[in-house]
Parts: sequence; structure tokens; C-alpha cells
Amino acid sequence: MRRHLLVLLGVLFVAGPLTACSDYSKDIEAVRQDRTVSQDQTNDELAQQLAGAGGKVEWVADRPEKYKDNEYIVGVTAKIERLTKAGGKREIELQFIRNQQNQQISFEQLTIDGQPQGLVGGALNLLLMQ
Repeated sequence: MRRHLLVLLGVLFVAGPLTACSDYSKDIEAVRQDRTVSQDQTNDELAQQLAGAGGKVEWVADRPEKYKDNEYIVGVTAKIERLTKAGGKREIELQFIRNQQNQQISFEQLTIDGQPQGLVGGALNLLLMQ
């Protein structure tokens, strides 16, 4: 019993600092609640709308390679799985950047099925997505 407790404490001691370094929950929540893309709805409401009734939304964050030299920049992505009427799955990503230093949030990119989209073309593809 004592051995199991020591192993558990050792794991927590090692893993604790690692999770603390990569805890982006505040960044994710800030991006979800912001109105970056549209002033009419939050980013989270937009992601839920794009997912549709049977879809899923997962929010993830990490340090983007593009901004690796800036410790204050965090990339936050809404990974959206949308089901089509034909039963197929489409993958949409809304990618945002959050500056932890000045709290600024900007929209970085839209991808559909892994392909980067321009704003006009991406909006049209989203409208036509069945």
C-alpha cells in the first residue's frame, strides 16, 4: 500500500509542473467568449452553429510553430465535426491567436477538411456544405 502511494506521489510530482506549463484553459475560454469573427455571436456560438445538430466541437490550444519565438502567443482552435445530410463527416477548423500579454484575440485561418480557405471562398463552401 505504501509503495503504491509513493509511486502515485512521484507521478503527481513529475506530471504536475508539466500540466501547469501547458494549461491553456484561460486562453480557450477567452477565445470562446470573444466575438472575433462576428459581433452578432461569440466564437463558441459560431462553432456550435457550424457543427449543426449532430456535430461536435472540441477546443484545443497550443504554442503555434509560426510564433515559437513569442512566449505570449497561444493558438486556439475550434475543431468542428459536421455531419452531412448524406451521413458523411466534414472537418472544419476555426483557428485563432491569443496574445496573453495584451489579451488581444485575432482570427487566423479557416480550414475545411484540412484545406486552408479564404474568407469569401470558405464562407461559400460552408453555405454549400451538405
